[in-house]
Amino acid sequence: MALAPLDILQKQFQPARRAGYDAEEVQDFLDAVREAWEAEREDAHRLREELRLRDAELVLLRQEQEEVRETLVMARRIAVDTEAQARRESDLLVGEARLEAERILVVAYEEQRRIQEELVRMKSTRLHFITQMRALTALSTQVLDAIEGQEVFSQR
Repeated sequence: MALAPLDILQKQFQPARRAGYDAEEVQDFLDAVREAWEAEREDAHRLREELRLRDAELVLLRQEQEEVRETLVMARRIAVDTEAQARRESDLLVGEARLEAERILVVAYEEQRRIQEELVRMKSTRLHFITQMRALTALSTQVLDAIEGQEVFSQR
């Protein structure tokens, strides 16, 4: 049987046929029991309310925990995707740089070949010039010798 503080307060006892207890003392005791019972019920109610609030907080914390977990999973995916994208972009840049380097090398090799051809042509021109100069020098020497030989004969 569940008792409420009001049940205790309203409880009426039948007068005893013989000597019984002091009615005022019984009433004081019942008042003390009622007050204690009422305090315990209020504590129980307060504790149930706190438990309800804690349960509600727990539900919110679990929801937040799930949101944090989902955010972390998403952040990991984004990090992996970003890293993969960065790798693709860096591979593309490296590939483009290699192509540009190869193009520059081709241009440099072409320039080197052109310069070597020009050097061969200039050496050939130099050799031709030296040969002509020697021939001209030899011819000049012959002419000078011939002129010198004529002067000797003409002074006699």
